[in-house]
Amino acid sequence: MRFVVLVCVAAIGTMPSAAQTCGRADVSGAYGFQLAGTTSIGADGPQPMVAIGRLVFDGQGGITGVSSADLAGYFLGNPVTGSYAFKSDCSLTFALQDDSGAFQHFTGLAKPGGASIDIRQTDPDTGERGVMEKTPASCDAASLHGAFNFTLSGTASQFDTEESPGSQFSLSGTMTADGAGNLTFTTSAGQTTGSYQLDSGCVAEMELGILEGNSAGILKLRGVLVKQGKLLLAVESDPARIASARFTAQ
Repeated sequence: MRFVVLVCVAAIGTMPSAAQTCGRADVSGAYGFQLAGTTSIGADGPQPMVAIGRLVFDGQGGITGVSSADLAGYFLGNPVTGSYAFKSDCSLTFALQDDSGAFQHFTGLAKPGGASIDIRQTDPDTGERGVMEKTPASCDAASLHGAFNFTLSGTASQFDTEESPGSQFSLSGTMTADGAGNLTFTTSAGQTTGSYQLDSGCVAEMELGILEGNSAGILKLRGVLVKQGKLLLAVESDPARIASARFTAQ
């Protein structure tokens, strides 16, 4: 289980700039994160991976949360706890511990105000990149509503029965959520429907119909709603493909 959490919670950042100034309490509350990249942890050489999750910074140096990652087609999730330190130059350091007891370590840079944070894992053999964005303290189905533009891209895994492992793919279009669990999904191939569930922690489970050539399929995603409902960060939860997606409110 160690490699799962190591890839679940990693992301990227940049070194802090002396020109930025933050308040010590700027980083607090709930954040959704998304990352994509490669890792060699628990694998024979670099492997593609994506991850999604939610972390809560308690304002007193403690972290709790959950994360889910897809590594080489294995989609798994874990609870995490940890500690952090945030400085007035907007630099963030934190460590997360999974339910096996293993620790992972990170640095990052927050934008002043703390609404958005770029982070990176500092442990060896990791190269994942991503972002954390503020998410509401709680959500329900009505929190996801309106029209969104989306992009999705990724890699076929070893479990894909139609494409060669490592094949690249992408998809774009629009999605409309009615605030009651129903979705309309439009791409260049046509329009389909789908459904979603959004839990109180703003984590979404989505199923969308997709048209691929002369056939139809189902796109399964897990995501987290951030930026007051204006952005949904997601990853594909189907083991056949390792993909990340962004749904941005129009």
